[in-house]
Amino acid sequence: MKKLLLSLTAALVSVSGFAQVKWSPSPQHQQGLPASVKVFTTSDSLDGKPFKAYYLEADLKDPKLEVLTRVGNGKRYTPQQYYTQEPGNVLAVVNTTFFSFADNRNLNLVINNGKVLAPQASVRRKNPKGTDTLTYYPTTGAIGFFRNRTADVAWAYNVGKKKKTVELAAPYDTDVNGQPAPEPSKRTVKEIKRWKPQTAVGGGPVLVQNGKVRITAEEEMRGGAGFRGPHPRTVMGYTPDQKLIILMVEGRNKGVAEGASLDQLAKLMVDLGCQEALNLDGGGSSALYVKGKDTIKPSDKEGQRPVPAVLVLKYKE
Repeated sequence: MKKLLLSLTAALVSVSGFAQVKWSPSPQHQQGLPASVKVFTTSDSLDGKPFKAYYLEADLKDPKLEVLTRVGNGKRYTPQQYYTQEPGNVLAVVNTTFFSFADNRNLNLVINNGKVLAPQASVRRKNPKGTDTLTYYPTTGAIGFFRNRTADVAWAYNVGKKKKTVELAAPYDTDVNGQPAPEPSKRTVKEIKRWKPQTAVGGGPVLVQNGKVRITAEEEMRGGAGFRGPHPRTVMGYTPDQKLIILMVEGRNKGVAEGASLDQLAKLMVDLGCQEALNLDGGGSSALYVKGKDTIKPSDKEGQRPVPAVLVLKYKE
């Protein structure tokens, strides 16, 4: 895998299978950021269609950089509102988990300071062979940040009454002969072990593993042509030298920015040098707010969509 060399001068990214995409520094978003955090943008076409995106690169080895999560505790706030509410030197706020509009509940893992604030939720679907509802237990992707300033993408789940977080070597097979498999546990999964990040957020599907495209949408119960197709997107990954990459793709803006598919996202993240990468909630939820400024234009006509969880980057004074 060719590792991309990034600088504050324009960088060219050659994306396998795509026309060349030109990334350039975004001066308006660079203002007020430390040297270890950089923001790039592009307005090039992607597969011949209008494309607009930003990505933030943050050096996790910088001892002053803090990676935190914040939740709405039953309410939803926009990334801008989380930014305003957060004390200290806030660098950026980005949306994360999928969630329930009915009760503002996070449907994916959220961890802060080692504590599970939201566990991975089960999925309920109508039985195609009857009128009842079936409960499935998918292990969706999550990205975690550890005390030693490293990151990891895992297929995660929370087990037992204490909702201890575990990771699996591969996505859990949720279906057994047309029926839901038992909930993941040490009894039902051979390769399962504790996963102890200080901070983590979930979403799905996983897009990149070991520096190569590996999209596990169906295994994480996030299949379907509609979901895989072009949309506004929020993606996170990390490079072998522990640079966090947050990619934000604008979409549903006809003639200006038409979004990206899961396949396009995975290839983009590989060419940005990611060792592993993860899709998060997209569509109208996608928003990256950097030092008091929006990046992409939100696809909701009202502007930024309120969400129940965000990832926050701060810098120690």
